[in-house]
Amino acid sequence: MEKLLEVGNKAAKHAQKLGADEAEIYLYMENQVSVKFVGGIFASRGGAVKGIKGAFLRIAEPWIKKKGLPIITSGIKAGVGIRAIIKKAIGFSSVSSIEEKRVLEAVEEAIKIAKVRPPDPNWVSLPEPKKPLGQGGIFDKRTSDLDVAEILDLCVDGCTTAGDFDKRITQAMAAISATSVSFGIVNTRGVEASDKGTFFISSLGTKAKFRDEEVSSGDFFISRTFTDDLRSIAHSASERTIECFGKKPLPEKYVGPVLFENMSWNQLFTAIFTSGISASNVQENRSVYKGKIGKHVAKENISVVDDGTLRDGFGTGKIDDEGVPKQKTPIIEKGVLHNFLYDNYSAKREKSESTGNASRQTFFGAAAYASQPTIMPSNLMFTPGKGDLEELIGEIKDGVLVKGSLIGALHSNRVTGDFSVTADNAFKIEHGGVAYPLKACTVAGNLYDALNSLVTAGEDLKSLPMPIYFANVMCPSVVIDKIVVST
Repeated sequence: MEKLLEVGNKAAKHAQKLGADEAEIYLYMENQVSVKFVGGIFASRGGAVKGIKGAFLRIAEPWIKKKGLPIITSGIKAGVGIRAIIKKAIGFSSVSSIEEKRVLEAVEEAIKIAKVRPPDPNWVSLPEPKKPLGQGGIFDKRTSDLDVAEILDLCVDGCTTAGDFDKRITQAMAAISATSVSFGIVNTRGVEASDKGTFFISSLGTKAKFRDEEVSSGDFFISRTFTDDLRSIAHSASERTIECFGKKPLPEKYVGPVLFENMSWNQLFTAIFTSGISASNVQENRSVYKGKIGKHVAKENISVVDDGTLRDGFGTGKIDDEGVPKQKTPIIEKGVLHNFLYDNYSAKREKSESTGNASRQTFFGAAAYASQPTIMPSNLMFTPGKGDLEELIGEIKDGVLVKGSLIGALHSNRVTGDFSVTADNAFKIEHGGVAYPLKACTVAGNLYDALNSLVTAGEDLKSLPMPIYFANVMCPSVVIDKIVVST
């Protein structure tokens, strides 16, 4: 990293020589190994193959289920992003190389762009240097050193374990990615900082068939460090699939309390709430929370905090992607809105301080070094309550349980908070217990209204595996009233 920062300093000085008032150099390296393994389709199961051939497949099943289709991707991403500012005009350029000559050429390109762009009236300056509050550097050498063969063995073992759980399991798919990231920031105002991290993400999905009914579900695990045993999520994925057999429609449209499992609630909360607390969206009138600092926006038993210094957090680090120290920021305390999340630009736009939430990672598409900063949470936590999922179920006389992934969550209205999603793993609750699984149903409501209709929250915090490093949202299971469900 020292050599990278040397390149960054040379690039910053080069930008100043070419007439830049300010310049920022973002240097990034990522090494990822990713394996997706589609386990052998257990063709001997579910009556798919009959007769002598079926008998042969049943004998060969122990071998078949260890065979499958591996999809392997691995490689290194390295590059540099440059922001050059001339008379409040911002020029941005990037290059997929860390070679000094090419980086200096990218600086020249950023200067050219700045000279032809109109000035940004809201621009103030790049960040000033500050001492980091946390240790950062959650870097696990075991994760960094993982190779394809070892990850493939873990995937095969996970799929085999899932298939052994129940004879109705017909297919299993496992995916594991191990990533190490290093980055540094240098700017002409004195910032020179770097950080690194490792990220281990695994998921496993299963399909099952019994008579004419086919069902599916899955589970996942995320960590900053390596784990060599995926049997727990393999068992969980299979169990979550098998419990879906015997689906029935709701007798009529339901309006009332819905128990969202942590995974399901997390998807909605991430898709909508993270947008509403972005200072940039507030400033651009794209948030319902504009003008509501100091006001009640949720039930008094709701608190939400973003903590970039959280021990072992998936989004923990020393600095954000502008070199600003990460920190702990209370968003909602006992129902009252206290803060938004800021990057440098949005903070200085209103003479405030950045909360250390600048991120260049994107959900899809461009590499981090090819993107300019946006606002992203670090470790956003919906404060848990008491009780596990079973205890929450036991408190509901008549209701609906929604589990697993929700189709359409990302298409929710991030401004108004309205959502209408499809739940494929939902269940009817009667007299404090799960009565039967439901056919695919539509679940509709408004997330911001839901925060004022919370009945209770569990203690079962779970992180959502966002495809963004140094970003994390943690939610418990929650019971929300006045939700509409129909099949």
